[in-house]
Order: sequence, then C-alpha cells, then structure tokens
Amino acid sequence: MAERRMRRGEEHATPHGETPYSPTSLLRALTADPYSVDPLREDEHPLESATPPDNRRMRAVTLLLAVLLGFAVAVSVVDLRQEAAGADSPRALLEEEVLEVRAETDLLEDRRTLLEQEILEAQEEVLDTADGSSAERIGEYERAGYGVSLTGPGVQLTLDDSAPLPSRPGAGPGAVNRVADGDLQIAVNGLWAAGAEAISVNGQRVTETTAIRTAGSAVLVDFRPLSPPYEITALGDPEQLRAGVEEAEAGEYLSEISTRYGIGLTWTAGEDLSTPARAQGTLREASVLEDPAGSAPADLRDPTPDSAAEGGEDQEDTP
Repeated sequence: MAERRMRRGEEHATPHGETPYSPTSLLRALTADPYSVDPLREDEHPLESATPPDNRRMRAVTLLLAVLLGFAVAVSVVDLRQEAAGADSPRALLEEEVLEVRAETDLLEDRRTLLEQEILEAQEEVLDTADGSSAERIGEYERAGYGVSLTGPGVQLTLDDSAPLPSRPGAGPGAVNRVADGDLQIAVNGLWAAGAEAISVNGQRVTETTAIRTAGSAVLVDFRPLSPPYEITALGDPEQLRAGVEEAEAGEYLSEISTRYGIGLTWTAGEDLSTPARAQGTLREASVLEDPAGSAPADLRDPTPDSAAEGGEDQEDTP
C-alpha cells in the first residue's frame, strides 16, 4: 500500500494531460486509485502561483491601465455625442424639416390672407353697381356664417395647466394636471348656454360645427393645435355669462377640477373684446338633373290607369 502512494514532491500522474489540481483530474484520480492522492500542501497550492505579486510596479501598471481605459471610454462618449449632434444626425434633420414646414405654412397663410383681401375688394366693386339691399343681405349672411369678426363686451375665461403637484407632503415636484379637450368642451358649451353671441379659443372662432379634440398632448380646435393657457373669449353681457356658467353644471365641473386637480381658472370681464372671423370654406351647390327630352325615365314614370287596368285584366285571364 505504501508503494502505491506517491512520495511528497513528486507530480501526480493524471490521464488526458489535465493539471494536477484540476477538478477533472482529481475526480479521475480518486476514482482510479484513491490511495495515490495526497492532500494539498500550502506551499503547493496553485492559486498562490496564479496570484500576481502585490508591489509598487504592479500597482503602477494597474493604475496606468485604468487611466488608459477611462480615457478611451471618454473619447468614445464624446465621439458619439458629436455624431448625435451633427448636421446629418436624425434629430437635426427632423428639426430642419419642421422648420421648413413651418416656413411653408406661414407663406400659405400669407397667400390666403392676400387672396381673401382680393376677394373682398372684388365683392365691393360688384356691390357698388348693385342695389343697396344686396350689401345688407351679404352682411347678414356673413354674420350668420361667422365670416366677419365681432367686437363688443364680454368675458374671457382662462383655463391653464396646474403647477407641478407633489406626490406626498414634503416631496419634490410631481406630475402636472393638464387641461383636456373635454374641459374646453364643457366650458364652451356652458358659455353658449349662458347666452354668448360669439366664442373663440386662443384666436380660433368656435361655431356649431367646430371640433375640439386631443391629438397626443395637444388640444385641437378646428384641427389647429393650441397650447395652454387656453383663453376662451365670449361676447355678451359679462355678468349674465359668468353667472349663467357658475350656476349651471358647467360651473360646478370647472370649480371641481380647479380645487381638486389644481387647474387654473380665471374670469376677466371686458368692454372691448373681439372674436375673429372664421375662415370661409368652399361653397358647393347641388341641383337636380333633368332629362334632355323633358320627361322622366320610363322605369320611374307612374303607371297610367289604363295600363293598370290592362295589367289587371291580364292577371285575371292568367290561370
């Protein structure tokens, strides 16, 4: 048995070329001949030879490598930021496209204003040669179709987003409660019910067919995006308008969102408020097409009594 043991200091014979102290070689040695495996000695532990020496030179090398690695990371971050902020970056291209679209929109708005002025001038020339009642009728039609701006006394109801509210007492700024399209709808309908003669929201005239909707985080009035604060101008008796809204369900709703969610609510009376004209749309007319011969098609003509009687006789003779 003693001969089968290996002497201290000799290397252990392991199959397949494993290192003496690898897990696989130990398992193989224990399985093959457990008596030939000697315990590890402290001076022969493989980790001692694998651990790098701890001296000033190694510390200096480690520090130098850390500095070089940090410098390489910093350079990479700077290069990435420069590429993101460059002239050919997606953000820069998108900003440039937005600016171009805005400039084109401004040019189209100016052209529309110019064309509307030319139409008014041509209309005045035609009315000068017509009778006086024509101008009065056109004025009535324009006022009924919201085609003219109106000025007079009224109120201005301002709705604004809340300040950043803390999530709990003593905490920092939290979420912001924003004015929704439903809030504007209730306010506008309340003013209509109180007797408003004309209403506009941030310079956009409101009519019976005006749509107030939300797209993303923006509120649209007649498909035009608006931003807070939302100033609702209503023409009429100031005291009557405010009292009519506050005493109705619309006033209770506005008061609740103001006290509960922090939505800004401000009333301002004025004697010289104005609501702009609404952009005129394209007028289309429909007419009934008549047959060139002056008669309706044969399949649409009513049967004559004679033909009905003949048809009845035929039905009676038919078995």
